[in-house]
This record gives sequence, structure tokens and C-alpha cells, in this order.
Amino acid sequence: MIAKAKSCVGGTALFNYVIDVKKGYELIRNNLSGETPKDMFQTMQILQNQNNRCKNNTISAVISPTIADSQKMSDRDLRVLAVEFLLGLQIDPTKAQFIAFVHTEKEHKHIHIIANRIDENGKALKDNYIGFEAQRVAHEIALKYGWTSIRQENENKKQITSNTNLIAKNAIKTAHREVLRQKPKDLQEYIRLMLEKQIEVKPTINKQGNIQGYRFIHLPTGTNLKASEIDRNMKLNDLFKNTTSAEPKDKVQKLFTNQESSEPQMQNWKTDVYVLFSMLSVFQISGNDEDNEQKKRKRRTLKR
Repeated sequence: MIAKAKSCVGGTALFNYVIDVKKGYELIRNNLSGETPKDMFQTMQILQNQNNRCKNNTISAVISPTIADSQKMSDRDLRVLAVEFLLGLQIDPTKAQFIAFVHTEKEHKHIHIIANRIDENGKALKDNYIGFEAQRVAHEIALKYGWTSIRQENENKKQITSNTNLIAKNAIKTAHREVLRQKPKDLQEYIRLMLEKQIEVKPTINKQGNIQGYRFIHLPTGTNLKASEIDRNMKLNDLFKNTTSAEPKDKVQKLFTNQESSEPQMQNWKTDVYVLFSMLSVFQISGNDEDNEQKKRKRRTLKR
């Protein structure tokens, strides 16, 4: 269950949207006379005209149970929900002007409430943090009656995510220690050995084409974490200083074209992206040297 509430100007447009027999049916009302949305709006205006200083003189709220809960709720349950929700917002359902209308045009039933913010004495009801209060009240009502609370579901999801991340972090750190014991000769071998333990290592490349960091993907859970999120001591650039610099052109080509090697090949080209940048740098540097030489020749020709 989730709920929203706000103070607004109100008006006939709001009443026409909420009170529509094509969308649903009236659940409960108090101190409102009239059959049409216009009649009800005019009834509220009698009190609202007693307080010209309050512009947002109407409270509009929506209470949305989950689909599963809404299908099991009777009209009595919905009325209890509406009344307790108003009480939670410090609105007296026996004195205030309001109407609760159930919309059934969507997959799940939900309640729209229009309430007069101006009481019989012309005083405006407090609306401090009414949006947050609506969420809190809906959460408490859901817990009271055993209905599903969206806030509780979100908290459960966060806890599950936290637990999953912890499992992934421990698995990655364990794999990292075991691979280092094998003394990989370079970063490529480290990446290959980690992949054998179901950990994918992906270099993060910045705009300058340099390796900025690494991400570790725990394949069994799909958890994707930065190295610093796992352990600040997992600095692969420091561990493999010689292999994170530019590689010779022929070595790069061999990495990409040698398919007959007995060593397992990386299938994901993104894993070798730093090597690709190195290769491009080699081509770019050589091309620039040729262009510069041609320009010098042209200058010498013009001087003659």
C-alpha cells in the first residue's frame, strides 16, 4: 500500500476527475450534499469562502493498496482504510467535509479522497509535510491490518540487496586472494583466472583512453561493484604496473588474432578494451608522424 496527499486549489476539474461513475463508485462521504461533482464543489465553497487567505483550500489524496490486497478488500475494508487514513492526517471524519470515491478502471482498486481543508469555523487545517505524513499513515495502517506496505517492501528489497552485495564482496575478495597466490604474470592472466572463478573484471576507461579503475561482476548473482566498494586495497594498476601501459602493436594484434593458443580466450571484447586503446594510440602516433613530415617537405619546397 502507498498513499499520496497534497493541498491544492481544488475546483470543478478535480471533482469531475474523481467523482466519475465510469471510473468507479462512491465509497463514503460526510457533510457534503448534492449528486453531481459541481454540487459537491459548491457545498465546499460555502466554508472555503470564509477564509480568503488560504489559496490551497482543498486536500486531495490517493490510497493505493497492492493489486493482491485490493482484490481481497471488501467495501467495509476500504471504508475503514479511508476513515483511519483521514484520522492519521488529523482530519476528523465526523466533522470535516469529504468524499471518498473508489476507482476500479485499473487493475487494482484505489481510493481518491477530496476533503475540505477549511473547517466550520473558517480555519485552515494544518498541511505541514502532508505528503510524507500520508506515506507514514498508509504504512502504519498496512502493518495494523496485515496488508502489504510498499515502504516495508522497499526496506526488504534494500536488505536483500545489502545481503547479496555482502555475499558477492566476500566471494570476490576470496577469489582475488586465491588468484594472487597463483602469481599471474600480467593483468590479462589475472582477468582470465578470475573469470574461471565466475568473477568478471572490467576495466573502466576515461575520456583520455586511460584505465581509471575496475569493476568486478559476481556472475552467480549479477552483482556489479567497483573495486573500491569491495576493498580499497584492490588496486590492480599498482599490482600490474607494467601491463596497464601501452602495448606494442604486434603484441596487441596477437592478442586479438591468435585463436589457436591453448590458453582460454576472453570472449567479451570489453575486457580487453584497454589494449584496444593502446593499439589505437600506436596507429595514431605513427599517422601523425607521417603528416608532420609531409608538412615539413612542403615548407622547404615553398622556401626554395
